[in-house]
Amino acid sequence: MARDLVTLAQASEHLRRDTEDDNADLQLKITAASRRVLQYLGDQAEFLDSNGDVPVDSNGDPVDVPEHVQAATLLLIGDLYEQREGGQTASVDSKFGYGYLPVGVVALLYQSRDPVIA
Repeated sequence: MARDLVTLAQASEHLRRDTEDDNADLQLKITAASRRVLQYLGDQAEFLDSNGDVPVDSNGDPVDVPEHVQAATLLLIGDLYEQREGGQTASVDSKFGYGYLPVGVVALLYQSRDPVIA
């Protein structure tokens, strides 16, 4: 079951990493961010296949994932990567509470969310 919305190469480029030493950690963050984005979208995203999976090519890389969904996933990965120790530099906005998504992620995804399903 393929559920990652971006590849390790895409995430590495987004983070401007020059190492592969933490690939396992980054892959974990890719999977976690992808799941959270899909949860926000309600797992009913129009680009998922009939099994609810992300379509992949022969290399196992995701295909047909809209750019705004990939961009939102990369933003969330960046946030997880930067805050990998769980530290937080700002207080949590009371209108979001814990479990919130960063504003940029919501801004990109909101148009695709079906609140009846999500």
